Amino acid sequence: MPVSDDALDSQDQLLLQNVYELMGQRGSWPTFTAVDLKADRELGIEDAQAALVAIDSRYIVRPWHAHGYSDNDEVRLTLRGVAACEGGIDDLARLSEFVKWTVELEQKGSADPEKELVASSLDFAAHLALPLNSPGGDSVPPDSRVTQARELMGRLFVLADQLPQLWRGSNRQLASSWQWQFSVDRRGTRPYRRIHGVEELLDFVDKDSVSASQLPELPTASTASLAGADEYALPGTGDGELAVHLTLLRPEVVESCADLVKADRFDDAIFAAFRRLEHEVQQRIGSPAIGNELITAAFREMKDPIRISDRTRDADRLVELFAGAIGLFKGDRSHKDRPLLPCRSRRECLRLLAHASSLLDLLDRDVDRAPAVRGYRHDQGTTLTLWVERASSQVEVWLDEKHKLEKISYQAGTLTVDVAGVPAGEHRIHLVDGTRQGPAHVVWITMAPGQTNWYRVVEVNIPLFADAAGQRQLDLAGMRLATLEAGIPGERIVATRETYQVGHYVAWHWDVSDRGIGAAWVRNRPGDPLRKIWEDSGVFDGQPVAPAHPERLMKISIEPSHLLLRGQSKAPLRVMGHFTDGTATWTAPVDDPQVESSNAKVATFRGGAIFAKEPGSSVLRCLHEGCTAEASLEIAAHPSGTITTYLSGLPPVAGVAWTPKGLVVSTRGQELWRVGADGVYRLVAMAPSRLLQNLGTDSMAARGDGELAVRLLDHPGILVLHHSSDYRSSKLIRFLGGPGGTPMAFAWDGEDLIVAMYTGALQRVSMDGTSTPLSSVQGQPIAMSSTDKTLYVLCSPDAGDPPQQRRNRLWSFSLEAPDTAPVDLLDGQALVGLSGVVWTSEGITLSDFETGKLLRLENGRVRKLAAGLKNPSQLAVAESGDLYVAEFGAGAVRRVLA
Repeated sequence: MPVSDDALDSQDQLLLQNVYELMGQRGSWPTFTAVDLKADRELGIEDAQAALVAIDSRYIVRPWHAHGYSDNDEVRLTLRGVAACEGGIDDLARLSEFVKWTVELEQKGSADPEKELVASSLDFAAHLALPLNSPGGDSVPPDSRVTQARELMGRLFVLADQLPQLWRGSNRQLASSWQWQFSVDRRGTRPYRRIHGVEELLDFVDKDSVSASQLPELPTASTASLAGADEYALPGTGDGELAVHLTLLRPEVVESCADLVKADRFDDAIFAAFRRLEHEVQQRIGSPAIGNELITAAFREMKDPIRISDRTRDADRLVELFAGAIGLFKGDRSHKDRPLLPCRSRRECLRLLAHASSLLDLLDRDVDRAPAVRGYRHDQGTTLTLWVERASSQVEVWLDEKHKLEKISYQAGTLTVDVAGVPAGEHRIHLVDGTRQGPAHVVWITMAPGQTNWYRVVEVNIPLFADAAGQRQLDLAGMRLATLEAGIPGERIVATRETYQVGHYVAWHWDVSDRGIGAAWVRNRPGDPLRKIWEDSGVFDGQPVAPAHPERLMKISIEPSHLLLRGQSKAPLRVMGHFTDGTATWTAPVDDPQVESSNAKVATFRGGAIFAKEPGSSVLRCLHEGCTAEASLEIAAHPSGTITTYLSGLPPVAGVAWTPKGLVVSTRGQELWRVGADGVYRLVAMAPSRLLQNLGTDSMAARGDGELAVRLLDHPGILVLHHSSDYRSSKLIRFLGGPGGTPMAFAWDGEDLIVAMYTGALQRVSMDGTSTPLSSVQGQPIAMSSTDKTLYVLCSPDAGDPPQQRRNRLWSFSLEAPDTAPVDLLDGQALVGLSGVVWTSEGITLSDFETGKLLRLENGRVRKLAAGLKNPSQLAVAESGDLYVAEFGAGAVRRVLA
């Protein structure tokens, strides 16, 4: 039962309960958008913002912004707030048990202070005897006990994360929120040794929260200026009040008229201050003019006028402001024995001197003279790197006009600041260097990775049918989701009983209490024929996460970020924009990027490619929409076997093939790309969507003349793209009724394809689809390569192999004598993770998907060619002998120089 408290009324209790339930469903604190939608629909609370802010701060964490919650701000309960929710006390009891277990873990742990101590969900669940994994493995849906245990671990991570001083850091799996680890602060466990039970734990956390809230606030801009009051105080005046007032004025104004104010010569002081202002304008534009002529030229008529802002009408307003002030306050005192508007008191004089100071402040905001942010880079960390102009080492960095950021390092043109604790989202940065204040520059702070999984509602109320004829419509609707999973964009249709709004992002969650539905048919679009979308499915009930906002550019990157080239060569170079709409993040190439080389004699960039010239090093820089990126380049006589990054920043790379017109790349989507002879990476072809079944393209094989065979995922056929039309036309080679059903690997032999099926059967296939049995091999084929005389078929371990004898096989098959039995070239080699094979003049090269190695088979022996790759798969070799590797896990293509 929740803990009752007089400070909470019934509406407060319901709101806290809603927030806690959303947290339990998602495994993380919900966004304000999710809470607002649920409060409106289920509680009838139209203004959730006001209702949340009205709850006592002992129960809910106050929003970071003074104006309240933004759409993507997380709504967090304190542990005291969790105790007020139904089910909260039970979770806090588990949290208390977890704290006790962690303390015991620290006391029993190693005495080595350098050894990290980790508290994990897997270990704690084992301590509680709770099952986190299905007995049947990942292929079997979890039962109710496993689901409940995982949900508990998800909630426990969120609650434990709020314990002060106990952890040094944490991490958890994005796709499995119940798998997590905390790095224990061994010194921080000491106060927890005296805590027993939920109430003592709540009291301890409350006390820590109160102590933190009593820390002094960061100084604001105004308090910071008062802190330096002594800099311009008048020594020896004996007038403490005047000295304090003068600290608010500009140093130029104080220098000009402090003695006159002290002598009560107020009109003379005002004249001196505004004359100094006029002199500053003259110095800025190099003109001896005075009055209206000077001001009109300075702000409007000059070729490069003083610009305080980029709004056109502001130039007129500045002319009026400065001309009026100088004409009225300086001109009125220039030619008369007594001004028409005399100053009567020191207070009035100081107010006019403050006005002159404000106008000097405006001059220091001249965008051509003020310190400015030219671009920035933020890589989901705690630092923000700024490219700055006209800024000294004394420059200050202000966030949203309220908070001064701590500088980490400064170099001419580059400034790094600490943004730890700054919430994700759009912020304004401006620089202050002495009295000069630069214009605001918008930056995006994001804690999300560059690519992450997301699900956005694009269509609702899609009719679902229980039969292929469309006679029986199901009593629940379909919903179409746009998805990004593992870096691959796609689309899914799910069945749901809930109501969703188009444009909203939703959490991926299924109703475990619903028995689900059987087979279902749907129309892609009205008027289309029905198609079967699943044999069986659960019911989707993911909660709304946040709406989609207009997309914004967060940062850019140059791909690859480091290039090793030989002289007189070309390589693709792309600038990628990293975008967000406030919830999802994605990347897309920047059109026509402007990339500059720090040494044009070494290399230049043109049209999407880098052109290597003379030996040397260079830095490549790009500025795009206020964001900056850099890459390094080295041109040298790199030895054979040097591994370079050829392409990066891609979705998972499934296949590569070398053709006479360049390297063709498949990234598991509908599109095929090619690096042409000019070194530019361009879209070259698209596979028909009706063939892809929402999956995509995979491995490829190129004929000597460029004819390209492409494997379609889970499709009983191979798509052959014709080089004669530059891949604008194609032919689908089907294998209906053939052995094994699905082609797994293939290679060209003259005009025909040699295809290895799932069962290990090899057959020769002509372009009219005629199949001729050729031979068979043991194991499941996964890759193939050929020469004029020999075919090499790489197979995964055979299902019948004993566990201790599981290994890859590489079958060598004579094309000249097809009746000869294949020979296993890896006999005696304990290799189990191979995924790619290619024949080169140096020997047979293999890729090891699991260990990230490239291996070379020479004279029956296997040696390591390279290591450190991330899931290398298909291989391709160019006429030059350069080897290209599809690096699936890194979304990249590596090149091994010949």
